[in-house]
Amino acid sequence: MLAGISLDPTCTYYTISDEFAPGGYVWVFPKSDGKANVGLGVQADLPRRANAIELLTRFIEARPNLARGYPVTLVAGNVPVALRPARIVGDGVVLIGDAARQVDPLTGGGIINAMTAGRLAAQVAVDAIAARDVSANFLSRYADEWRKTRGSKMERNYRLHEKFPPQRRNDKRFVHAFMLAAK
Repeated sequence: MLAGISLDPTCTYYTISDEFAPGGYVWVFPKSDGKANVGLGVQADLPRRANAIELLTRFIEARPNLARGYPVTLVAGNVPVALRPARIVGDGVVLIGDAARQVDPLTGGGIINAMTAGRLAAQVAVDAIAARDVSANFLSRYADEWRKTRGSKMERNYRLHEKFPPQRRNDKRFVHAFMLAAK
């Protein structure tokens, strides 16, 4: 998070750029009081001339409204982008979030997906415990609900992710698909 910056707090910013985020994008999510989450996602298997911190620093320094700010927190990690496993339930178990590969393949976003999956899984778990049946067959209600609510969108976005490899991410059709997925 950066503090001491000036941004329109009603606008979320995305930059698709091989210069700053090879195979990915940079985001700026305004918070309150001159703060924003500023980050980037890059595709791990692409060659690049700098590491992620250097790329992010370059992006910030290239924008005067961000460059005057100062870092408050730093968070780093990996995001699994892949088709979901063939099964996300088993006897007495449901997979949610990263374990179920519920990250959006276009945006790398997963918090809303994990929260949605958690709510669906909890609802099914309550029913399963009440019915004294935690079999994969009973718990498959969660997988069915996931597929109906968000899962089919994730599968579509994975196909788009495959259709637009990193070298085609500046294609206007990809940018359009990305913006629809980020919406």
